[in-house]
Amino acid sequence: MVKDAPNITKPRKTMQQAIGFNFYDVFVVGFCVIFALICFYPMWYVLVASVTPYEQFVKGGALLWPNGGVDFQYYRMIFENSSFVTSLWISAKTVLGTLLSVLVTSTMAYAVSKVYVPGMKLLNVLTVFTMFFAGGLIPTYMLYMEMKLIRTYWVMVLPYGLSITYFIIMRNYFSYSVPRELEDAARIDGAGVWRIWRQVTLPLCAPALATLAVTNFMDSWNDYLWPLLMLTDKAKMTLPIALS
Repeated sequence: MVKDAPNITKPRKTMQQAIGFNFYDVFVVGFCVIFALICFYPMWYVLVASVTPYEQFVKGGALLWPNGGVDFQYYRMIFENSSFVTSLWISAKTVLGTLLSVLVTSTMAYAVSKVYVPGMKLLNVLTVFTMFFAGGLIPTYMLYMEMKLIRTYWVMVLPYGLSITYFIIMRNYFSYSVPRELEDAARIDGAGVWRIWRQVTLPLCAPALATLAVTNFMDSWNDYLWPLLMLTDKAKMTLPIALS
């Protein structure tokens, strides 16, 4: 007798195999697109409103495109004001403080992350100690006055050279996200400390450095109290103070 062949059922096709997509992906993509438009429209509205003629703007309604042509009257009015241009230029110089912060924070965090080097643990404790116990506003002001930095541009750059918060973030990133084996391999190939930091460590830390640069730039750009106290000359005020 010939035995009957076993009944082999074919596996059930999924929705993606049957129609080429599934509704979950459609929902996720649609939600992301709608959320992106909601986030983008306020910025687009401000941009369109800034070049829309006043007669058209006061009519109200949703602005998707400049109605009645493009008018740069508001931009001409602003840039014809010399004090605004000066404040904008002074605030734009904060990029130097951002570069200084990225350089100092990354190098110091990289050094302190090497806990096997004698003295690094003590330096780490002393650095973090300043985050909880600071000198205070008045001693800080007196210090900068003795250094003759008050009412100068450098008082807006040097204090941003090292942020303890960003230092801790970068130190942990160097400690736990960069494999020590890569540094050992580079050291075997003859690379020195600076070359390892520049060609091995920094490329791996590009996302963290970009985040550090953006957040530090936004902090220095939007800072209101520090330039108000340190820059008593109205001609040297930053843009947030000039707009107020």
